[in-house]
Amino acid sequence: MSYIPSALNILVIEDNLGDFILIEDYLNEIQSEVSIKRASNLEEAKTILKSNIQLDTVLLDLSLPDVDDREILVQDIVEFSNKCAVIVLTGYADNDFGVKTLSLGISDYLLKDELTISQLSKSIFYSIERKKSQIQLLESEKKYKSLFNSSPVPMFVLDRHSLEFLSVNDAAIKLYGYSAEEFLSLKVSDLWLNREEPEIEHTVNNNRHGYFEFKISHKKKSGEVIHLEIQSNPISFDGRDARVTLLNDITGRIKAEKLLTDSEQRFKALVQEASDLVMILDFNGNFSHVSPSSELVMGIPADQMLKMNLFDLIHSEDIDQVKKNILKLKNTKRVQIPSYRVKTSSNEWRWIETVLTNLIKDPAVNGLVANSRDITEFVNQEQKLIDSLKRYDIVAKATSDTITDYDVQNDLMQFNHGMELMFGYTPDQICTKGSWWDDKVHPEDAERVKSKVAQVYKNGHGSLQIKYRFRCANGSYKYILDRTYLVTDELGKPLKMIGSMQDITEIQNHIQTIEDHNERLKDIAWTQSHVVRAPLARIMGIIDLLQTDNDIVDQEELLKHILNSATELDGIIRKITNQTEQVTQNFPEC
Repeated sequence: MSYIPSALNILVIEDNLGDFILIEDYLNEIQSEVSIKRASNLEEAKTILKSNIQLDTVLLDLSLPDVDDREILVQDIVEFSNKCAVIVLTGYADNDFGVKTLSLGISDYLLKDELTISQLSKSIFYSIERKKSQIQLLESEKKYKSLFNSSPVPMFVLDRHSLEFLSVNDAAIKLYGYSAEEFLSLKVSDLWLNREEPEIEHTVNNNRHGYFEFKISHKKKSGEVIHLEIQSNPISFDGRDARVTLLNDITGRIKAEKLLTDSEQRFKALVQEASDLVMILDFNGNFSHVSPSSELVMGIPADQMLKMNLFDLIHSEDIDQVKKNILKLKNTKRVQIPSYRVKTSSNEWRWIETVLTNLIKDPAVNGLVANSRDITEFVNQEQKLIDSLKRYDIVAKATSDTITDYDVQNDLMQFNHGMELMFGYTPDQICTKGSWWDDKVHPEDAERVKSKVAQVYKNGHGSLQIKYRFRCANGSYKYILDRTYLVTDELGKPLKMIGSMQDITEIQNHIQTIEDHNERLKDIAWTQSHVVRAPLARIMGIIDLLQTDNDIVDQEELLKHILNSATELDGIIRKITNQTEQVTQNFPEC
């Protein structure tokens, strides 16, 4: 035997004194140095076992006075014996129970009637060594399980034939999102993607009893697809043919590789297919790379342009400023060259702008990288805009009207010089907020103006023409005819209101004068139609009486009445004439 202790520490659990003495004699024969303790019942045995005394073996008699159930007795002693071997010494020749005790953790089962010193000696030493091996095995399994469960690498154990999960570690649970119980109800094939099943089955079947490794994709509980590198080895697990599989999640790496590939493709598309012209050159203007877009921008194929010099293509009026900007790259990383002209293959001058980056120290580039784009259309449009603004400025200066430009989004109002000339406001008195303008509208006109403006905003388009009074710097009011146009974005959202404020105070005063004179003329007309009619009616009545009645005696009296009425009518006509002359004299000349 590989292990023979120099001294034995043995607990004998025996209620029969005679049997104990016999066992004690045998033990003294087996080993010269032996420490023997006795317990005559289960309670005494528990007390001794709980005292943490170092024991090599426990010899157990199954007939104890305080225990009726032998199975419970064996279970209790095995539990309290901890790492100590337990041997049953009994007078019961019950083979079935003897086998059962071995499954309960008993090291050996001996009959007292057949017991010999040699038999007892072998049983004790074999049991001690067997127990030691069991403890080492348990420790080894414990370490394995600890390593398996605590490993940061996801692992699982599969049945080699059915591919059912037998065990999974915490890392695998965390990776897939399944609980341990859910895993044990699945097969690994439940995680496969359908498109990969034939290839996987072929690999597994051809390497059922050997090692294999490959890349695979699995579905997590959430449905998310992950990409893995697996290594799988055959093992025996709890008496079953199994295999342990290590998983390396390469999802991040594959995504990173895809991003890199996409980035390279985008870069290629930007450089090779983009409309911008990309060039690599040195400080002397010699090219080492020209993108294919040179033919689009310059009309010159890239291979031909490589043989040219940049400075030979630049307009003579622009070449100095380009060279100066290129030389700046000796002290700075990047510089933007203002727009300049280059000659195309058709001898046409095109405007381009360039951003230069110094990558001479980068071995993959070894030059100045120039990103250029054709801005000819932009330059032409810019010039048209400048010309248009100049014309606008001339018109704004030439007109006596006040031009307004209101930024609706930013509540910013701008005026031309008319605000000063027409209303007397100095620049320091003028505020650019819309509320400043609103405050100058006459209180009686303010609500009407706001309502009209709000209606234009609501419609999202159109123009507005409205009259109102606007306060001058001296506190007086002028009559204004405001013509305003609303500018909107593509969705109809108001952006600007451009307007012209025309001073119509003089016109308004003329209109008021005309209206006043019209009222006086109405009075004259009323007089003509009513006051003149009374004496005229009397005259006409007397004349009619004289014509129809020849028997009138006192005709002289009637003629007197006619004369009085005629005199009264003459006075009225003179009064009307004087009033008409006064209206005519007071009517202003336009």
